[in-house]
Amino acid sequence: MKKQLKSLNVLKGIGILMIIMVHNRHFIMKDMSGLRQLINYGQMGCQLFFMVSGMALCYSWYHLTSKYTGLQETQLTFRQRILCSGQFILRRYLRLAPGFLIILCINYMLNVLFMDVLDHSPGFIVNREPAAILTNLLFLHGFFPDYINNVFPGGWYIGTTFILYALFPLLILLFEKLYSLKRHSILIIPVIFLALNCVLLRNIANTTHNALYPYNNSFLYYFFTNQLPCFSLGIMLYFQEKTGFSAKCPLPVSILLSAVTCFVSIRLYLMPEQNFIYSVIPSLVGLSYYWLAVSFIHIELCAASPEETKDCGTNLRAAESSQHAARRIIHPFTDFIASCGSNSYGMYLVHAFVSWYGLKDLSYFLTQGGYTYNDLLLYCALYLPTVFVIYVLGLYMAKLLDIIDKKLRPSG
Repeated sequence: MKKQLKSLNVLKGIGILMIIMVHNRHFIMKDMSGLRQLINYGQMGCQLFFMVSGMALCYSWYHLTSKYTGLQETQLTFRQRILCSGQFILRRYLRLAPGFLIILCINYMLNVLFMDVLDHSPGFIVNREPAAILTNLLFLHGFFPDYINNVFPGGWYIGTTFILYALFPLLILLFEKLYSLKRHSILIIPVIFLALNCVLLRNIANTTHNALYPYNNSFLYYFFTNQLPCFSLGIMLYFQEKTGFSAKCPLPVSILLSAVTCFVSIRLYLMPEQNFIYSVIPSLVGLSYYWLAVSFIHIELCAASPEETKDCGTNLRAAESSQHAARRIIHPFTDFIASCGSNSYGMYLVHAFVSWYGLKDLSYFLTQGGYTYNDLLLYCALYLPTVFVIYVLGLYMAKLLDIIDKKLRPSG
């Protein structure tokens, strides 16, 4: 596990394409058909980000700690761990904050222009309360029901992400301790987090007389404990890859488990919201992505080198077949998706200008004079062009953030 896997960028690319898929439909698709609900499942791209982030952050953490421990991953003194934790959290903040602040300011100015000057409703209406702005600037909005998702388009994800980033040094310590005691004991960590989350959310709902309840897109749905099991699955997979888990897991098995858990997740998602179902769905979705990641890593490792096929199954012919299938799948489609994944944060930051502002105004102009349009046809026709525009804008945003990042912190 010396080099970060390309599969992680492919998975992140799928995640951002799913998010664009759901946000594109906000102002275009007017009917409430089952297809719309299925498209709404694209919101679960955020859970894909959480799971992948858990794994990817392990690379960043051990790159940072290697300055103190060399190639040893767990031998940090208490003082070294505190120093690394502070540096790690600061680096995460400096990576997230500049782009967030830039887009927040642009959104604020657009709101002033559209609402106060042009008297026109924008694609996203910013909560301009000072407390709302301040909590978002400090990345504390993940703790405030009134401010978590109404200052920045999709801002709940960034607020929850930063809380999980801040908790990461403690989480990695927990995984290290259990892994050193018994490798398979780390499997219980996501289960424990899920159980604790269910208890916590039920208590919050009961205490507030259901004023706070984990409906879809509610504060408790967004809350970090509800996304923590999914996040921890990514950390768990990193530790499992120390012993080549994905390469050893038969590809048909991981694909089947991913398909089954995905099917169950979608079925639950399409059901009426009841019985605290959304305190479980993010974790189940995360599990489906976990097995998807295992499948992708298996394909990547088997395609990388003929010598690695001996770990990809007991039958060499099956391993060679996996390699051949991988080559057919990977190029060129997955290269573009991987590029989307490597620039996914930039795309996430800018996508609202296309998916919300742009498409809302387009829908407004198309319906002037009493005209109508076929919403599904228009949605399908616009999806790929909007992805391309968001991709290009995201590349420029990513380049800008890289420049800012180099100015704000030393390299390495």
